[in-house]
Amino acid sequence: MTKTAMGTNPLDAIVPTEAHRARKTTKGRKVSVAARATPQDAPAKGKATKATFNLPLDLVNEARAAVVALSGPPMRLTLTALVEKALRAELTRLQKAHGGRPFPPIEAMLRGGRPIGT
Repeated sequence: MTKTAMGTNPLDAIVPTEAHRARKTTKGRKVSVAARATPQDAPAKGKATKATFNLPLDLVNEARAAVVALSGPPMRLTLTALVEKALRAELTRLQKAHGGRPFPPIEAMLRGGRPIGT
């Protein structure tokens, strides 16, 4: 347990320290603990990019609460996985509603600014 200004941190008993998390020996070889823990129902991995969206605060707080509640075993949910799964589900729904074919690739970047009609 580590000492803090407020005393002993009770989470040290259940959350491994950074040194313990970094490496763990399994049958004579070092294996990353994080590499062995795979989320269930993880979306397919591809090249990732950063995206910024403005969302209602109550929606973001509800998503964060769900991730905190479900971040441990067996789900190991992350905010990225939750958002990716929701976005893929909505895109699939939109494709089915508009002919069932994938949308054509975009030729240029989206224009910023106010939405059309506002």
